[in-house]
Amino acid sequence: MISIPLKGFSSDDEASMSLPDLLESYLEQHEASPRYRESLRRTVRRLEAYGVGGVRQLSPDRVNKFLVAVPVGQTTKHNIRRETYTLWKFAYEQGFTDIDPARLRRIPPARMPVKAWSIEAVQKMLEAAEADKTPISTRVEYRRCDFLPAWILVAFDSGLRFSDVLEMRYADIRNGCVSVVAQKTGKPTIRKLSEAALAAIKKLPKSPDGTMFKWAMPRRRAILMWRAFLDKHGFEGSSKWLRRSGATAVEMKRTGAATVFLGHSAPHLARMHYLDQSQFGTPEGPPALR
Repeated sequence: MISIPLKGFSSDDEASMSLPDLLESYLEQHEASPRYRESLRRTVRRLEAYGVGGVRQLSPDRVNKFLVAVPVGQTTKHNIRRETYTLWKFAYEQGFTDIDPARLRRIPPARMPVKAWSIEAVQKMLEAAEADKTPISTRVEYRRCDFLPAWILVAFDSGLRFSDVLEMRYADIRNGCVSVVAQKTGKPTIRKLSEAALAAIKKLPKSPDGTMFKWAMPRRRAILMWRAFLDKHGFEGSSKWLRRSGATAVEMKRTGAATVFLGHSAPHLARMHYLDQSQFGTPEGPPALR
């Protein structure tokens, strides 16, 4: 149950379009994943709990005070601000309000140092995957060693996101490369695969529908399998670290290569979110005092 003090705001604009109605109008015109839809609805509920229940109640002063008061961490507050801005901008562009959200206060996200696995750690992970006979589920006969070696090699070589690897099909492999359209960006992504990755793909169990992994592992099963595998073998992080680890490895070979590898248009994105700077060597400190 969301509980935020109302700070004296009242629902004085009853004729205004409600925020839930605004959200539904937005979702009718924009594609959004189920998780993002629920996140937007949660933000709308927080605003309503604070007394901002209609479009006409969206004002910089009210929403800025809400962002100060909402009792969440810095990263969550940044996400709430972003989602509020998205809905408010939509309302402004649609003519539901004449107040521009440009004065909404900016909230920088809290950023922790990026962590990624070293090449040596990925090699150990590959060895652990090849030896892990644990069933991937109680409902199917296949084991982790049947799928994880290929997943690790493909993800590390290509830098593809979790969802893109999960959706891969055998038809996506051509001339020693994986060629897919990234689900998040809609951009074509073509990456060279190592001989080891191509050999691991050939060892995958026979697929009934042309997919490499998804036929045996729906998304939830794949997430649970990865979490259990990493915990069992003592690896920090999540399967998403394979993308970071591949990016860090290529950047160590050639400066600037990670931006191309990740498919980014802005070089700073790799530095901020994907490159483990500790693997590049850090500047030495001052001379010892004694």
